[in-house]
Amino acid sequence: MPPLEAVKKYGSLDKDGRQGLYYTMSLKPNSAGLFLDVQKLEISVRHISGNIIATWQLKTLADRFMQKMPALLFVSAFTEERDGLEYFHFYRAQLMKGTSPELLADQFRAENILVDLRLHDKGTRARNHGTGFRAYEDKLPSLFQNITDL
Repeated sequence: MPPLEAVKKYGSLDKDGRQGLYYTMSLKPNSAGLFLDVQKLEISVRHISGNIIATWQLKTLADRFMQKMPALLFVSAFTEERDGLEYFHFYRAQLMKGTSPELLADQFRAENILVDLRLHDKGTRARNHGTGFRAYEDKLPSLFQNITDL
């Protein structure tokens, strides 16, 4: 489905009065009837009517993820505030690398990764502010294949 058609059909008014698709997508249908569908090779945003709004190949997502984040140093700390200053006690560091389409599919199914749609009607076309892929901080380690404690 073309983006502008999807915005007009399934969007809602944003704070500026424009029709837009500003939704965080999960496996459960949202108020507009949109949800994520996870298959073996792809994920898609669908409407409960069966219409497909957008599709991404899991291999493409895994490749792009590795381009943007080939490794992540995940540091855990206890925090404490004393006299208005914040102090950190770092107790663990992990080096995380690698992902795969299968791993990402599992994480979409577990709802550890959600999809943010960010589009609005610009009159003659849809203005796409970029699709976002959201992961909760405590679920970041589940996105990687190799984790080394440092």
